[in-house]
Amino acid sequence: SSGINAEYGGVVSCTSDTACCLYVDDSGNTARAMVGMSYYDGCNNCVCGGMGSAGCTRMFCVSKCNYKNWDMVRGWAAQGDGIHVYDEKAGCPKICSCTNRGVIDCHDQDGVDNCIYN
Repeated sequence: SSGINAEYGGVVSCTSDTACCLYVDDSGNTARAMVGMSYYDGCNNCVCGGMGSAGCTRMFCVSKCNYKNWDMVRGWAAQGDGIHVYDEKAGCPKICSCTNRGVIDCHDQDGVDNCIYN
């Protein structure tokens, strides 16, 4: 799988020749952990295992929002964070926020839930 890393302007990917784990970093970008590396997914401490399978603590952060970023990689956001969410039901990316109830809200100031493009 692969994703675009906006900070570095390149593609972050895992291939059959390069086992790794993709995760959402604290800036909302897709990041890559190589096998044996530790990382934090925004809720759990994880270690990237062989074949790119993640072993993570099994906490469920009720005060945070679980979401998929625009690269469709799962991450966690803190309350009040603005996040780039891929809405699988609508089939498009959106700019949203994590509410104080741990719920993702994608409505703009006019109350409209819009894709940033169709």
